[in-house]
Parts: sequence; structure tokens; C-alpha cells
Amino acid sequence: MYAQIKFDRERVAQARDLRRRWYDNEKIERTPFVYTAGPAKTKSYWRPGNPYTISEMIADSSKAVEAAILMNQYHFDTFPDCDYLPVMSLGYLGEGILPAMYGAKQYITEKNPPFTEGRLFKDIYEAQKLSNDLDFEDTEWGKILKEHITRFIDATKGEIPVAVADHQSPYGLATKLVPNEELMYAMYDAPELVHNFLDVITDGIIKLVETMERWIGPENLAMNPNNPIPGKGGIIIWDDFISVLNPAQHIEFCVPCNKKLFKRFGRGHLHTCGPYFPGFINACIACEPRSMDVSIMRGMGKTREDLIGFLHITKEKNIRLFGKLAINDSSIFEKGTHKEADYELLSMFVKNGYLPVNEGRYEDGIKFKETVARIDLEPN
Repeated sequence: MYAQIKFDRERVAQARDLRRRWYDNEKIERTPFVYTAGPAKTKSYWRPGNPYTISEMIADSSKAVEAAILMNQYHFDTFPDCDYLPVMSLGYLGEGILPAMYGAKQYITEKNPPFTEGRLFKDIYEAQKLSNDLDFEDTEWGKILKEHITRFIDATKGEIPVAVADHQSPYGLATKLVPNEELMYAMYDAPELVHNFLDVITDGIIKLVETMERWIGPENLAMNPNNPIPGKGGIIIWDDFISVLNPAQHIEFCVPCNKKLFKRFGRGHLHTCGPYFPGFINACIACEPRSMDVSIMRGMGKTREDLIGFLHITKEKNIRLFGKLAINDSSIFEKGTHKEADYELLSMFVKNGYLPVNEGRYEDGIKFKETVARIDLEPN
């Protein structure tokens, strides 16, 4: 038997409604925010409160369920007075879980999610053999996924949703099946084959999500873990290759696939770790996301001026923003070069559709809460 997560159900219900209305750009009485205090010591880098390594979680579904319960409990124990929504994150199963169902090999490590070892196809011509005519449940990683999520839903009596498996983006998955250099060459030499390949992968992502819905019910599946509200938060796309391709290539080959996913599941959230501003913003905007991570602004492209420019562009497109807001004025990406956003900048973002996220000491969390509340009292 697993320990039941102890939390204020009325508070979580209110947070869920508040965050849904924030996402839909409806009237809200205050700005929702998320704060993580800590972190606690853990054997794995994978979230505070987790006593297990990645390999332990993968090998034993009971440990994976216990870890998910403990990680959620950690949030409620350390900083309950925010709008955190509990969810079972599946990032520990790796970005290559769908390629593994196709036949690629997952390499399991202790402290990091699995990565794809080798590539299933040598080039775009061989990759035309890829097909979705298989039962994901009959594959090794399909069985692992099903066991983990069904056991969690049973353990929590369906009170807490499961996040969608880490399906990345269609192009991101393509690079785990064919070497990226081969894909980039093929965009010039055999563009139609690249389109065909990405179409199959896009349909594979749709099939994966629909399979998870069948296993646990759509009411238990959060397709956007950044706003884990089943049926209301759209679907997330982790598209870290926006900065690898030039914007024109991304718009030609990747945007149609991303938009197909957003259309199929009703709007969507775009996460990307790479692009510098403003070089790749057009490729992001072309995907027509409902919401985006502020973490799109990484490394050299995170000055105060860049952030303000980013805010103006996303506001014009009615895109909601989510994540930790910090500035990096250094010319290179270095540990320790980030600094907290000043009050004026934070206020500017909060008043224009940003859901603030932060982490640190408990005392700083109280100050963060008070700062957000102070901004809400100001004239817009």
C-alpha cells in the first residue's frame, strides 16, 4: 500500500480553476503562481523529495509510483500556499520512449533519463520503413509505461493526473531515429521523404497520447505538465531543435507537424531550451502556441531588453507565458550569471499574461508571494 498524498483539496481545486481561467485569458481575481522550496537531498537529480535513482524507478514501477507520490508531497509539505497542481511526471522514462517503441534502444543511466543509443535507420531512405502499424502495448517500453501509469492512478484513486510521456517534437524524435546530419542533408536532397517521415512520427505521437488515454482515461491524462489540467491545458511540444535548423527550414518541415498536434488536441504549449532571441522567434510564433515557456530565453539571449522584446511579441500574439523569469546579461552562458528579475520587469510580465514560477528558500517564497500580490493591487 502507498501513502496517500495529504493536501488541501479545496485549495487545489481553486488553483486548478484559477489556472484554467488564466490559460483561457478569462477574468481572474489574482495571479496564480508556483513556488518550490528547497530542494531536499535526493539520490536522483529528478525533482526534490525523490529517494530513488532513475534506473531504480524504471526497473520497479512501485518505486516509480512512490517517487511520484513523495515528490508531490514535497511540494505540499514545503510550500503549500501557492498554485501548484499535483501530477505524475514521466520524464524519468526518457525522451526516446516512442522511438524505443519503434525499436530504438534506450540506454539507462543512474542519474539522468535514458537516452537513445545509436540510430534505428542510417538515412532518410531507410527511414521510409517506419510505420505505426504496431501495438505500443506489445513493446517493452509500452508495457513499462502502461504499468507505471495505471499503478499510479490506482494508488492515488484517480485524484492526481499523469503527465503525457516525453514525446518531444516530431523533428526531435526524428533525430533519435536518423542521424541529424542525414536529416538536414535530406531536406535539400529528398524533401518529400523528410515530410513523409515526419508525418509518420506525428501520427505516432497522436497514437501514443490516444493509447495513454485508453489506458487510464482522458480525465486522468494531463497533456501539458506545465498546466496539468486534463482536457483543458492543451498538449505540450518539447521542440529543442528550433535553434538547430534555420528558421526557414523549421517553418517548412516542422511547423506543419507541430500545428497538427496542437489542432488535434486543442491548442498547445511550446517548450524549447535553445533559441537565442530574436533569431528564432518567428519559427516559434509560426507554430501558433497558446502558451510558451519563458525558458525559451536562454544563455546569451536573455538580457532585460531581450525579455521585454519577447514579451511584446508574445503579447501581440495573445500567447500566455509560464516559467522562471531571470536575466542573464553575460555574453556567455555560465553558472551564476543569472539574476532575479527586478520588480519593474516582473510587474510588466505579470500584467501581460505571465504565470510566475520560482524556487529557493522558504523565506524567499513568502516574499515572492507578497510581491505577486502587490503587483495585482497596482493599476494595470
